[in-house]
Amino acid sequence: MEAPVSLQGSGGRSSATVWQDYSEVAARMDDSDLSRRLAAVVAAIGQDGFEPRLVELLGAAANLDQINVVSLEDDRTRPLFSWHRIRPDMASFLIGQYVSERFYQQDPTLDRLMRSKRLGLCLGLMRRGQIEDDSYRRVFFDDAQLEGKLSILDQTPSHAIYQNYYFAAGAEAFSLREVENLARLAETASQCILRHMELRTPSMLARRTPHPGVVSKILARRAPSLAVRELEVCSRIVTGYTTEAIALDLGITSNSVATYRKRAYAKLKICSQHQLFLLCLDT
Repeated sequence: MEAPVSLQGSGGRSSATVWQDYSEVAARMDDSDLSRRLAAVVAAIGQDGFEPRLVELLGAAANLDQINVVSLEDDRTRPLFSWHRIRPDMASFLIGQYVSERFYQQDPTLDRLMRSKRLGLCLGLMRRGQIEDDSYRRVFFDDAQLEGKLSILDQTPSHAIYQNYYFAAGAEAFSLREVENLARLAETASQCILRHMELRTPSMLARRTPHPGVVSKILARRAPSLAVRELEVCSRIVTGYTTEAIALDLGITSNSVATYRKRAYAKLKICSQHQLFLLCLDT
């Protein structure tokens, strides 16, 4: 039998063998399941299986009923990811309303977290009954039958990623362990979502900055029912214009921009900027 190989280290000390098996350490780790699921998410970035694997990871971290993730960049807010346990259309509708109707300006948890002016992670939990704004509470909690949410703001000097994790009416609030799990995953989840978006959706188009006329032609082919003004508004949304910039460029009011956008979304059967981006990319 071959004798163990010894190594002479600094200071004249030698080890009995070059190999020590620590496999059982991984088996004992409390979050080993989360680690495996996180590895699956990273492996799926840019692929069709990314979103279900992300949901599996976050769902293993906490008992979730809905997820909404948005990016906040100066005066531009854009949807990144949404999911609902039972109704996918509900998640898409709510994140679309949150961005297009500027409900983020009425979000009391976002206001509290932004006021901290703290870089990195800050988070807090709010229940439906604590929300004073009637319209915001009705749309995002009462009608959606949600009881509360854990909000996590991952803030850098240039932008922020805002994650919202909801529990349904009648469900228990998140435990401290679940909050810790979601906080532990927050920064990695943000970066995975952003990287996936770069590979799969709007930011690829945004980086190329196509002329609105090019986007109008794409939309006209895919949605011939859109009126000229609706095409003009939608093409500028895709190319990164704010509502105010669209109004200035077209010589109309911001309210008119909102009206044309609403009409176009209804004709296209979509409810968010994210879906509009996907429609333009799916050529």
